[in-house]
Amino acid sequence: MNVILVISDTFRRDNLSCYGPTKVKTPNLDRLAQKSYVFNNAYLGSFPTIPNRLDIMSGRFNFIDKEWCPLPSETVTLQQILSASGVTTQMVVDNPHLIENGFNYERGFDGWEWIRGQESDRWKSMPRDITLPADPNKLNNSHFVLPNYLRNTSWWKSEEDRFAARSVTKACNWLEDGQNLEKFFLYVDLFDPHEPWDPPKEYVEMYEKEYDGEDVLYPCYDYWKNFLSEDELKHIRALYMAEVTMVDHWVGKLIDKVEKLGLEEDTAFIFTSDHGYLFGEHGLIGKSFNPKNGFYETCRMYSDIRRIPLMIHLPGQKTGERVDALVQSPDLMPTILEMNGLVATDSFGGKTNIQALQCGIFYTQDWKFNPESIHGKSLMPLLRGETEKVRDITVSSNTIIHHTPIVAKCAIVTEDGWCLHYSGAYEDEIKESIKVNKKMIALKPQYERVEPALFYLPDDPNEEHDLINEHEDLARKIHQRYVEWLEEVGTPETHLKGRRKFK
Repeated sequence: MNVILVISDTFRRDNLSCYGPTKVKTPNLDRLAQKSYVFNNAYLGSFPTIPNRLDIMSGRFNFIDKEWCPLPSETVTLQQILSASGVTTQMVVDNPHLIENGFNYERGFDGWEWIRGQESDRWKSMPRDITLPADPNKLNNSHFVLPNYLRNTSWWKSEEDRFAARSVTKACNWLEDGQNLEKFFLYVDLFDPHEPWDPPKEYVEMYEKEYDGEDVLYPCYDYWKNFLSEDELKHIRALYMAEVTMVDHWVGKLIDKVEKLGLEEDTAFIFTSDHGYLFGEHGLIGKSFNPKNGFYETCRMYSDIRRIPLMIHLPGQKTGERVDALVQSPDLMPTILEMNGLVATDSFGGKTNIQALQCGIFYTQDWKFNPESIHGKSLMPLLRGETEKVRDITVSSNTIIHHTPIVAKCAIVTEDGWCLHYSGAYEDEIKESIKVNKKMIALKPQYERVEPALFYLPDDPNEEHDLINEHEDLARKIHQRYVEWLEEVGTPETHLKGRRKFK
């Protein structure tokens, strides 16, 4: 079957009515949900943007031995395997991080389109004089990202000029050109509704009628009361919801094109995201903490961040179904392989062109895919009703290769609804680091407690009541299963050492 995969960055699951009551208007994705498998318990694996894409493309939990990085030359990707197997593969992306600075996540696709200008993409150098929409002290990376973005978007005249619109239009044009393809995989990666938030006025007016304050389009990641007013926070939420509705509008255009071209009967359509965002929950705005004096700290992997939307529409599907099983982002890779008849028992190989040193020099590299090397589980047995689960826990995590509880925070969710927040126990490593560098004040957490915390999600979905004192034995049991899981997926002992201890 053909497969279309749409990833919308920073798209919270509670934007969608299929996950519960919401003020956000998403009629097109609601329509998709009504004839799709809707996953109630889908979680990210590696966090955030780039690590998540690496998980999806490789079928592996990359936080165990990698961080935010270019696509490693030795990584065998979903698109590589599909292309080598006769499937025509195309990427349409406006997410700059996949392509800029030689990150090379287009490798393996037969063709790709990069819609230029989003966020950090150094595309336009003029106009030089840019007026920031708010006090720089309220803005994230006000010295570079926002001025850069405002230059890139200064030419816009209409909604059709915006990133989601241009990306979806390119994807629709590609579908029209490829109507005679025997099999295809179309990957569409939309950066919206990631910041900066600047949706058209008509979308904003759906959520907010009057506002005369500053436009904090890209706020600092911090405790919001430290720098925002109540009105500013409400305005930020309105901007985000408006941008979600705009994304829904354009995803709807893609769905309509599939139907108009008569592709629905042999095309699977998958919609998901990489992570969520905090809009005041737990007192925070963002998904981590800003670097301060060279300091960086992740926040806890709260549900609003780690739990993601996932809908899979199979060819010809007319009604929706709910799937309660625990699933994660790396599961998409083997699922899409199986959709294309490439079952997990087969091995595939081929040659790929690797770009060397970002200077136009390429070398050919032989590769062979070993299905046993991936961590993801195909979701097709769930959809066929052959099994009720594919995993007993989910692990959502920042990279763990830095040996610090400040950065390496994760959340482990069990089948029966418990969630353990855990950051590792690195006392010896910290003492040694302080010995080597007396100035390593960044090893002392400035914001978040890093001790383990335990929540029972059925009674406490917002994770406000830490029950670890009452249930420490259970927390230790979950931790032990987490360590076993890290061993099962091949975590190097160097990175596993500081996670064997509970605290």
